[in-house]
Amino acid sequence: MYNDRYNDSEKIKYSPDKECPNCEFGLYTEGERANHKWNTYGDGLLYENFNFPIFGMVNSTDSNGVDAVNEASAYNKLKEYKKYPLYSIKFDSFMYASKDSATCLSRGHCDPIGGNSVWSTFSNAIDSNDGKKIIIVSSQLDGNSLFHEYTSGVNSQIGGTVANLAIADALSKSPIAPEQFKNHIVFTFFSGESYGYSGSQRFVQDISSFECKKGNTEKTESCPKLAACQDPCMFVDDFKNITLNNIKGIIELNQLTCSGCTELDYFMHIDDETDTETLKITDLITKVFNEYGNSDISSGDKNEDKKEEKASKDNNEKNNMKRQSSSSYKISPAWDDKNYGLPPASSQSFLKKKKIPAVVISDFKDEFTNPYYHSMFDVAVNTTIYDDTVCRTADIIAKAIWLYAQDKFTDDDIKSVPKDIKADCQYVNNLMHCLSNDLRCDLATKLLNSNMKNSKYNEKVKEYSHYTGVFNLFSFNGAINRNYNFDTWLANFAILKSTGYNTTTPCEHIDNCTTTLEYPNFNSLDKETKEKINETPYSLRNYQCVSGYCIKGRVYSHPAYGIGLDFDSEEEVFKVKDKTQSTWTESKWDENSLTIFITTSKTSQYIELFIGFLFVGLTIVGYYIIKNYAKKNIKIS
Repeated sequence: MYNDRYNDSEKIKYSPDKECPNCEFGLYTEGERANHKWNTYGDGLLYENFNFPIFGMVNSTDSNGVDAVNEASAYNKLKEYKKYPLYSIKFDSFMYASKDSATCLSRGHCDPIGGNSVWSTFSNAIDSNDGKKIIIVSSQLDGNSLFHEYTSGVNSQIGGTVANLAIADALSKSPIAPEQFKNHIVFTFFSGESYGYSGSQRFVQDISSFECKKGNTEKTESCPKLAACQDPCMFVDDFKNITLNNIKGIIELNQLTCSGCTELDYFMHIDDETDTETLKITDLITKVFNEYGNSDISSGDKNEDKKEEKASKDNNEKNNMKRQSSSSYKISPAWDDKNYGLPPASSQSFLKKKKIPAVVISDFKDEFTNPYYHSMFDVAVNTTIYDDTVCRTADIIAKAIWLYAQDKFTDDDIKSVPKDIKADCQYVNNLMHCLSNDLRCDLATKLLNSNMKNSKYNEKVKEYSHYTGVFNLFSFNGAINRNYNFDTWLANFAILKSTGYNTTTPCEHIDNCTTTLEYPNFNSLDKETKEKINETPYSLRNYQCVSGYCIKGRVYSHPAYGIGLDFDSEEEVFKVKDKTQSTWTESKWDENSLTIFITTSKTSQYIELFIGFLFVGLTIVGYYIIKNYAKKNIKIS
């Protein structure tokens, strides 16, 4: 049990993940790259089997329960744990899954681990035959820890997510509309990545070989009526316009927060240091850094939003963590002496299918700087220290993408990047605070409340967690918030605010936008038509209500669960189809319960145990007596 998730004095450098996370599902299957120790503090505890239950509790989850446990523990300590009476504690949470994923899925006792990835673009439409190439800007949404409910991942993946959103925000201010660029830009936020790259591998699989066996004319029980395809169930199929052959390059934002680093050294990782197309990207980023790396990126008043920073302030943390100086920031190739290839990253899912130029940006060179990778201690108190890390990286990459999307590579081109293409550090700081400290922050509330019909967002969120959750039948509706994956939902509307067209039409709910902008003649329509419009899922509507205004645009959700699993549309169950791929599942279980009671003496415990054995013995004896009697007198075999 952890009493205080922010108590640095109790933290040791430790990661429960493997030394080479996800490597068995990645690009490298043999040799040094397949087993490189990126995560040097990892011991693989997450993958161990335990024959006993483990429970975790923290103060911020259930203060009453934890207080009661602390009081009982303090009482027992005074009694030296042997002077009766003493307090005893009983935890109860029945889990239904058994043996393995194939068995528990067949019995309906578990669900696939995963959720919904999201992606968006500035382009009104992407056509695989429009002559344009596609630039993928990628990041990971989910993290992992021994106790899923306490998964934070501030240093593991949140920095990359925030940088991705900040890049989209910066590019949205371009004097030239991004949809007019020579190349499309697609922003992807993959979920389920901590479990065998579930989100990115399923996305890559679908853009490579998706085949609809049954259209949307026949509704199945598990697939929504408006789904683009019923078998396999796919809510939207716009992803089919993205093909591996049309991808120009991938830029992925990986671990970026560099918490505790004395020098802000950032690195570009690539698979092949001899590939000219890949080197075009790294050379461009290097030139952009040389031109703008030491420029002032501060924006806005750091104290303008007191509510956003209130929960993140801690005097001890401020004294212990000195804000890093921007003057030490640099970004350079990771392969100057030896190339270890791509680190654990979503880009590996793409390159596993096809050799594509890909660059992964991180705060580490050959091993993680984050000593708490996928640990519940991967947290932060004062997120303002990240302004000169996440924000500066987002600023450099936003400028590079602005040039790359227009095929501009000359020195004159680099000097001509508009001043408007600049990362907003206040936005970065607010996002970091929301995703690492409080999902009920003002920014998240503004983005989400207007889309949470009949239910206020703040009333649903009790504890932030970036565990991907489970993928079930509700997930096929594209309703990300049905499983309360609020970080995914936040990314959904934050990216929409950047890639969509902002109108001046105010709104309190998405229905206001639907009836005033999408269907201006709504009031004159017949009752049946109105009902059809109102039943249209939010994700299929052309306008959304975000931060009080209607925005025209679309963000697409995509299933994120292991490609070793498949959904049988006929039987409407998930099945294991390939055990060599990711088949992670999570057991269904009853609600947790906690009982604290007084034990008067050790003798009373022995008596209770004896009575328990006695009842079991009498039950067995009674069973055989009744069975023998039935055989003789009732002739039951």
